[in-house]
Amino acid sequence: MRILRFFLKFIAAILLFVIIGVAVFSVSPIYRFSGPEPFSGDRIYNPYADFDPSIGWKRACLHTHTKVDKGINECPYYPDVVYADYMSYGYDILGLSNHQALTPHPVDSALYIAVYEHGYNLFKFHLNPYGVEKVEKFDHILPILLSQKQFMIDRLAADGDFVQFNHPNRTLTINRNVMEHLSGYRLIEGDSGFGERDNGYGTGLNHWDEALSAGRYAHNILNDDNHNSKAHAAIARRCSWINTPTPYYDDIREQLLKGNFYSMRVPDFGSGDTAVKHAANLALPWILEIGMHTDTIFMQLSAPAATIKVISQNGRIVDSVSNSSEISYVMRDEDPYIRMTAWYDDGVTVYTNAFARFEEGDSPYRDFPHPIRWGMTILWNLMLLAVAATAAIGLYRLLRRKRR
Repeated sequence: MRILRFFLKFIAAILLFVIIGVAVFSVSPIYRFSGPEPFSGDRIYNPYADFDPSIGWKRACLHTHTKVDKGINECPYYPDVVYADYMSYGYDILGLSNHQALTPHPVDSALYIAVYEHGYNLFKFHLNPYGVEKVEKFDHILPILLSQKQFMIDRLAADGDFVQFNHPNRTLTINRNVMEHLSGYRLIEGDSGFGERDNGYGTGLNHWDEALSAGRYAHNILNDDNHNSKAHAAIARRCSWINTPTPYYDDIREQLLKGNFYSMRVPDFGSGDTAVKHAANLALPWILEIGMHTDTIFMQLSAPAATIKVISQNGRIVDSVSNSSEISYVMRDEDPYIRMTAWYDDGVTVYTNAFARFEEGDSPYRDFPHPIRWGMTILWNLMLLAVAATAAIGLYRLLRRKRR
């Protein structure tokens, strides 16, 4: 009986400690959000206005993991091994975005990209802040509220150059309402599955379309989010091709913010045969030309695709061609934005960034205002304080009784 009482007290102490931690790491302002505002205006943003075919595209993965000496290890191999593995598949740029840790470049410090994956919460609401000098240690353990998510985006964006919204398809509590109201991120991983475990769901880029349809402009970037570079089915599955003159961060950042890149979903060529996979990855199709003349959007590929589709508001297909290497589309007044997707029979999928209407500024990107609701903020944080204080008093009494 004494052992049972000790066990129950131990469990109670752990629960009280967890309640205190959750309450403390739930502190947040409460914001007032503006609703969906579809893109409008006479001007059309062309993310490829500065596309230079003479420099071509550089293949990049900006979200992958390695083994680290300080931080959260989710990969068995150190950066030099992971870097060599990616280079063997024809990559030019690799961002080492370990959890809560900035990772030096293993080969050339000039190629270092200051990026890491932020977030240790239970919902996997993760963000990649770029151009940062330090790691943000605060996070919400249970980011249930929309305001909590916005608070972390704002906090990380203020620390660096810009923020990437990681794998919304694999993040709990992400739905259409969230995508229609969040803002402040510049890149989104519209499709980020582990291999093909999403059963093709990611190819629709549904959450990206939800954001675009609400007037939240961001560029789609695909990454492996690799946790084992030796796992044949996990490497070289998602990538982005950036039209940058160099693999150095300053040039990469400029083109990422413009949207002067396209993304690609790649099948697991060879099904375990590494030689076949290497050869196939070095012979992928690419975009030869892309851009806009007046209100006509056009794209030409290096090889005919089985289907090329033009997608607009709410993910609606507004035009398509079959067995073709090119497409053009006249953007209509009722099209707030359009983007293009090309499917190949072998499973390769090419995604362009979005051409979108706007009126003011240089692009459709808007950091939507979200003023603090001070009354709700005070009530929310007082409630958290009360919960933490009650749990702390209970924990104190429990431990004091145990000592007696």
